[in-house]
Amino acid sequence: MDETPAAPGRRSRRRLWLTVTAVGVLAATAFGVVFADNFAALGAYRYNPPEEFDGLRLSPTASAGKRTLRPGSGSGVSSTTYLSADGARVIWLAVSEQHTFLPSAQIDDVIVGHEDAGLELTDVHEVDPGERGGVMKCGRAGGVDGDGERQEMGLCTWVDGSMWAVYTEGVDGAVVNLDTVTGHAREFRRLAEVPA
Repeated sequence: MDETPAAPGRRSRRRLWLTVTAVGVLAATAFGVVFADNFAALGAYRYNPPEEFDGLRLSPTASAGKRTLRPGSGSGVSSTTYLSADGARVIWLAVSEQHTFLPSAQIDDVIVGHEDAGLELTDVHEVDPGERGGVMKCGRAGGVDGDGERQEMGLCTWVDGSMWAVYTEGVDGAVVNLDTVTGHAREFRRLAEVPA
C-alpha cells in the first residue's frame, strides 16, 4: 500500500475550490436573505380598481383598458378615472402591471417619463408606501388644461414587484393638500392591488 502524501499543488487547488464554493454558497444565501421580500413581491398583486373611491364613482367613459406600449411586448398601461358628479374633482391613474425586482431603481424613470409628457413636477419626495410595500414618491404636478387654464394636482407614483402606477388628484380652482393626496394614494393601493 502506497502511503505517499498527495502532491502539495493538488491539495492546495482542492482547498481553493472548496473555499470558492463555500464563499459562493454563502454569497447566494446572503443575496436570497437580503432580497427575499423582492422575490416574494414579484407578481404578488394585480390591478383591480374599485367601482367607487373616496366618494367618487369610476367613470367608464373616461377610463381605458390596458393599451400596449410596444407591439409584441405584452406590457401596457391602463388608465382609470374617478369623477365627482359636477366634474370639479378628479382622480386619475395610469397603471402598468409588470414585475419589477428593484422598485427603487425604476421609480425615477417613471417620474421622468411623466415630466417628458409635459407635467411640471415640484416638491417630489419619497414617502411611506404603506402596507403594499415597494417605493412611493409624491409631489405636485402642474400644467395647462385643455381650456388653457393653469391647473395644479397632487401626484403620487409607486413601483412595487407587481406594477408601477401614477395617482393624480385635483379639484378645480383649489390647491390640494399633498398629505391628503398621499393618504388617498396609499388607501387606493390597499383597495386596488388585489392578490394575484
